[in-house]
Amino acid sequence: MTAAKENRSVEAQLHVTHLPLEEPYGWKARIGLIVLSTDPVIERDFHCLVPSDEIGVFSTRIPLETPNSDRTFLALADELEPAARLLIPDSRLDAIVFGCTSASTLIGPCRIAELVQRGRPGVACTNPATAALAALRRLNARRIALVTPYTLQMTGNVMRFLIENGIELTSVRAMGLDTDHAIGSIPAEVFVEAAMASDLQRADAIFISCTGTKALNVIERIETATGLPTVVSNQAAFWHALSLTGWSTTIPGYGRLLHDVW
Repeated sequence: MTAAKENRSVEAQLHVTHLPLEEPYGWKARIGLIVLSTDPVIERDFHCLVPSDEIGVFSTRIPLETPNSDRTFLALADELEPAARLLIPDSRLDAIVFGCTSASTLIGPCRIAELVQRGRPGVACTNPATAALAALRRLNARRIALVTPYTLQMTGNVMRFLIENGIELTSVRAMGLDTDHAIGSIPAEVFVEAAMASDLQRADAIFISCTGTKALNVIERIETATGLPTVVSNQAAFWHALSLTGWSTTIPGYGRLLHDVW
């Protein structure tokens, strides 16, 4: 008898008739993540920050035309509602993060929440720009040194958003890049150097903007070197999303925000 005939003679059998089920991953908190098609970093960072299987992160992606510009970022608004619907639609979801700092400053937090909640009614929503503001306020930081990987024009959008929300800028340093691939290729050490080169004398904190950087890896180095709390887009977005779920835990290794501020 050939192997093919032998395989046809095997019948599948139910292992159990009443399978005992348990909750999928993230039984205490489930975070949905809407990721730009071009972002090589944010999913990695969020999964690094998850302390245990009690917290689940579930992602989907939306298309972004390159190079980055006001036009391409504003076009993302049309993608938010359908993207939110794709996030584990048959399971509970506690918070959704729209993963783009620059686009959040352009589309606006209220509009983002409206569009996301059309797709997933009743689910809390945040974004890195809103999360960074919340983090800075919890850290009592009103004056900050800003570091971005963006062009000067895109950096200006973030500056305007921060200033309009009561943040004073003591220093701004930008790196002039306009694609996520290039931004994700910046060595983490460059963010340490940029932070150290900033005017920190009057600063209460440092904010490194953009979900596509490797800055998460050097938060504690910067805090140790400068003595200032350091907020990074992905760190802040994860912290804020987890806070919105009503769940908190100490997460070491990624700065004061995740270790001390809940």
